Amino acid sequence: MDRQTTLGIAGVGKMGEALVKGLVTRRVLPPPSIRVSDAIAARAKEIAARYDVAYVPTVTRLAEGSDVLVLAAKPKDMPALAASLAGHVKPDALVITLAAGVRTAFVEKALQGRGHVVRIMPNLACGVGEGATAFALGATATDADAILVEELMGALGRVTKVEEKHLDAVTGLSGSGPGFMAALAQAMIDGGVRSGLPKDVAFKLALQTMKGTAELLLSDGIDPEKLFTMVATPGGTTAAGWRVMQGRGVPQAISDGIVAASQRAAELADEAARLARQGGHGAA
Repeated sequence: MDRQTTLGIAGVGKMGEALVKGLVTRRVLPPPSIRVSDAIAARAKEIAARYDVAYVPTVTRLAEGSDVLVLAAKPKDMPALAASLAGHVKPDALVITLAAGVRTAFVEKALQGRGHVVRIMPNLACGVGEGATAFALGATATDADAILVEELMGALGRVTKVEEKHLDAVTGLSGSGPGFMAALAQAMIDGGVRSGLPKDVAFKLALQTMKGTAELLLSDGIDPEKLFTMVATPGGTTAAGWRVMQGRGVPQAISDGIVAASQRAAELADEAARLARQGGHGAA
């Protein structure tokens, strides 16, 4: 990425901060080239000071000075944010939206054709350079925009281009995934403690096991089911534990949970569109 590029992030909640942290720690851009703004000024100032990036008091000024503009607002806040930026986005800016369920066509219409719109779904692990991000090009975006997104988000983890119709499923899988994985980690830690381990030991072992398993699957290209059969020898400890999990519906519950999260992402799109039609700024 051109080191002279200015990148603005409108909205620095948890995901917005994760992007700032990742961009700074991975040295994707010089900190002064990264600019932040938020409806809560104190929050934006806090993030700017924490990561030594630039604070911009209004999103309109942020848009006017950004070559790449990231819209990191919540889905219910996206209609108002996008509408406020109409006429302020640079005509050829790359506009990246990451609100779950909010379609590129919605943002393109709100921006009145300015900017090249790309929708991404990252996750919080971007902050430590291990993110999982999928993206889709809007009607105004080009192949050059795709390359720029791959360069930008690829520096923060693994990135995959998909059709926009698949992004709701991405949201349910890898967008919500850190929350699911954290809950699973907690359950594993609890099991270790109940089996007699000190909590700090169970914590370290559970998390390293999750991290190591993911690295093994990714680096060796092993199918998860194959790895499972390698570990779960008949009559062994893994098989004993898995029988209990299967009996209590854990595998199906996890799969169903991801489907439910994906369906909720689609519902958020409808709610955002309804808010825009009503001209409202309230909660969905």
